[in-house]
Amino acid sequence: MAVSRKNLSAVAAAAAVLLLVVVVAEMASVGAADTCRHLSGAFHGLCTWDKHCADTCTTESSNNIGGVCDDTLPRCYCLSNC
Repeated sequence: MAVSRKNLSAVAAAAAVLLLVVVVAEMASVGAADTCRHLSGAFHGLCTWDKHCADTCTTESSNNIGGVCDDTLPRCYCLSNC
């Protein structure tokens, strides 16, 4: 049974679309950065306001992108890109 030109073109088109989807998905995963958290070294006392924590963290290090209050006894955790 011979493969027709129409079938061959359809297979080639499907393969090209699949390759494009894989390439785009891979590029998107490379650009995505995970966020890491670490306890602030400069924040003192109970952390009750995320904005104050974020301000302290961004002042503490240029690598920090923000901060959040978390834990049972609220402490300030700085956020940075991993």
